[in-house]
Amino acid sequence: MFHAVVCGVDWSDESMAAVEVAAGLSKRLGATLVLAHVVEESAPFPYGNGTELNRSRHRAHTEATQLFRRLQRQFDPLEVDGRVLYGAPADELAELAAEEEAALLVVGSRGRGAVKAALFGSVSSALSRAADRPVVVVRPDTALAGPEAPGERSAIVCGVDDSPQARGAARVAAALASGLGTELVLVHAYTPARSAATIPAGGIAPPVDHQALDEQQRRAGKTLLRQVTEDAAGTAPVRTRLEADAPASALELCVKEERAELVVVGTHGHGALASALLGSTSVALAAGGPVPVVMVPERAALRAANEPNAIAG
Repeated sequence: MFHAVVCGVDWSDESMAAVEVAAGLSKRLGATLVLAHVVEESAPFPYGNGTELNRSRHRAHTEATQLFRRLQRQFDPLEVDGRVLYGAPADELAELAAEEEAALLVVGSRGRGAVKAALFGSVSSALSRAADRPVVVVRPDTALAGPEAPGERSAIVCGVDDSPQARGAARVAAALASGLGTELVLVHAYTPARSAATIPAGGIAPPVDHQALDEQQRRAGKTLLRQVTEDAAGTAPVRTRLEADAPASALELCVKEERAELVVVGTHGHGALASALLGSTSVALAAGGPVPVVMVPERAALRAANEPNAIAG
């Protein structure tokens, strides 16, 4: 059972795109949509003016309540619960998600021009450290496939390597695929040996058997994919892809070819996961296509690895 999906909201276009995706996920997962508006306060009581602080909070609460009512009407009959919080956005959202036993935290990004800042700075970056739940980053023009159009996007793509964080991220992806009724595609990528420049460090270097190195990496990759598939097994069908390419480029290609509706990446680890989030290609992926990016913070990945039913509550 998926208890809730928590979504941070304000009045921006980015926020409205995030709410659309969060509402779609909530509906398909059978979860309550919890909308949270966080008010940052620069002069907290009692060090500031208490009267002005109360007035400011009252105005913020009134405005947020009106927004919640409008969104409730928009997404009726989906159950919507609105919250007004005060403090640091990432901390408040992470704490609320834990209290609600949320399956996902959803936040908006700033779109193409500032996607790097959205992923590495501000709320998204802070959530990657503070949250123990997966964080869905949504661009303003992102759309999520619905059950009425399964042919448009019908897969979740997840990059994996041999780290504990990757195993947890794969379990997150498997739980989401099961809940959304879609296919899971696990992707492991390796850089072909022949593409690496061999520069002798003095003397005569021994010949490099690139074919043998490639075959060794392929065998290791197939073994890894088999192990991760067994570890993350759920009710959703699972396919695997072994790609001889830079990890970030491979994930970008797989998302396009599989017509994925979500791409899952970890925020720590090495290999595909680290490259997928931190590399330039993955930033282009987040900025260039209508696919929400599910970041799995280290705490969320380890929680999923240790608690098989953590995502579904």
